[in-house]
Amino acid sequence: MNKAAFSKLLEAMRSLSNEVNDQEICRRLETLMLTSKDDLNLSVVNHLLDNPMEFDPKEIPEPYTMYVKHFIYMVKRNEKLGISSRFNSIPDGKASKKKNSD
Repeated sequence: MNKAAFSKLLEAMRSLSNEVNDQEICRRLETLMLTSKDDLNLSVVNHLLDNPMEFDPKEIPEPYTMYVKHFIYMVKRNEKLGISSRFNSIPDGKASKKKNSD
């Protein structure tokens, strides 16, 4: 089964990972993705990637909420470090990231 929404979220999280804890959380999300019968709602994940700072983690069902919260934390952390992350919603199931080091 193709899980495009899970894949987009996981790819975005991996692109922001710069700590061992981040990598472990990505590994756990991947394990959950492989064992889950259903995919996440793609439009909700696209909304998360487009507007992570305004996204309400409650829009994602449990047990995935904690991963969304960590994703938002990683975006905020990277912005504090001066790394601006932007994710584009692309229909083919791949998220891309642009970094600006201004």
